Amino acid sequence: MNRRVVAGALLAAMVVVSGCTGILSGSVTFSASEATVSDDALESTGYEHNRTDEMTVNETFSVAGQSRDVEVTNWISEYHRSVGIDGLAEQRVAVFTTFSSPKVSVLGQSFNPLAEYDNRELAEQFTTQLNAVNDLQEVGSRNVTMLGSSTEVTKFEATVTTAAGLQFDAYVHVTKVEHGDDHVAAIGVYPQQLPDEQETVNELIRGVEHEE
Repeated sequence: MNRRVVAGALLAAMVVVSGCTGILSGSVTFSASEATVSDDALESTGYEHNRTDEMTVNETFSVAGQSRDVEVTNWISEYHRSVGIDGLAEQRVAVFTTFSSPKVSVLGQSFNPLAEYDNRELAEQFTTQLNAVNDLQEVGSRNVTMLGSSTEVTKFEATVTTAAGLQFDAYVHVTKVEHGDDHVAAIGVYPQQLPDEQETVNELIRGVEHEE
């Protein structure tokens, strides 16, 4: 994922809202809480925490002749499990990612940027450990509880390419919920040669933690 593009899209959406609701006054700041996976879920699935990054973007926009500073802070956490399968040396090709983005309220009107992405768009943009996700084909869906809410998880087939240039056929599982003042998304990716990994992804989704 191009992280600046995603965060910038949130800011651009805010400018559209501001044009509908009036003039922004002073600087505006929106910040999400981190979304992570519980230690119990990591221990039971064999996944390891790779990194958690704060994604803060600051921009100055001109609205109705006035310039205003806008800041959005998002959080992304990445987890992985190294696997060895036929045709692939053991590598970190089983990946689980969480992303939290704040809801945006401008002059009393709410706008939820992450809600604009459907699960297919999330699959294309938020698989951060991968270089490319191509040929997405939806193959199923199911409901899993995340952060106390039953949410639809969409399953895709895809061809993915890692940053190291490794290409393989994968399953991609995507879902999102509203929790507190944020949107929280979860994405799991793994080679199709791991048929039992779906339940592992379910456990990771159920293990997502996020402060309201």
